[in-house]
Amino acid sequence: MLEHDDVKRAVLAQVQALFRELEADMAMSHQEKYALLEDALANAADVDELRIAFEQWYGEHAPDLGLEHEAEDLWDQAVNAIGE
Repeated sequence: MLEHDDVKRAVLAQVQALFRELEADMAMSHQEKYALLEDALANAADVDELRIAFEQWYGEHAPDLGLEHEAEDLWDQAVNAIGE
């Protein structure tokens, strides 16, 4: 017969392992999207092209990332942080 505490520990361990796997997958996805942004920005020749590249990257990847900020807000925050 299954023991209450054994079952509880097994269920918690299983869900914890699942969460670890999801976190690892999410981290990998974020790293890949960040690398895509780095590549997009590396090809920009000036600030206007940087903004266009960022906005294109944001448009492609923001839905997957679930970002709560708009592209313009993130851009403004980054630019306003220069020199702080």
